[in-house]
Amino acid sequence: MEKHDADVVQVLHDDGVDEVVINDMENLSTTNIDKLIERMGPGSWAVRIVYNERFGGVIIQQNPGEGNRLHYHPDADECWVIIVGTWEWYIEGKGTKIVSKNDIVVVEKTVKHKITCIGNESGIRFAITKPDVDHVYVD
Repeated sequence: MEKHDADVVQVLHDDGVDEVVINDMENLSTTNIDKLIERMGPGSWAVRIVYNERFGGVIIQQNPGEGNRLHYHPDADECWVIIVGTWEWYIEGKGTKIVSKNDIVVVEKTVKHKITCIGNESGIRFAITKPDVDHVYVD
């Protein structure tokens, strides 16, 4: 059975993210990552910093062992820039990859994927995809 969810706040909360900030920091002309980390502090959090009719961008911090559930997007590719930490990425058809700071990950639409922060430190990734993208979870 498939479950669909396009509500970014609900998706992030269901993935274990404690604090989700949507409107406060969107579409500023600049965002400094170090200042954002200082403002948000430790723990799991997400801040949407870009939102328009073409794409949305969310910076997500999670602790080791946290990540998201296996899912796919039926109508949008997604990419991430790894800012901090080490992540394990399962990508259907490509297996599991370990990525870290300065890596860029791309997953095409309809491809199942799952992300987990690994190692000894929190990880931060910048996720970019279409706004209000549909997440489809498969049992």
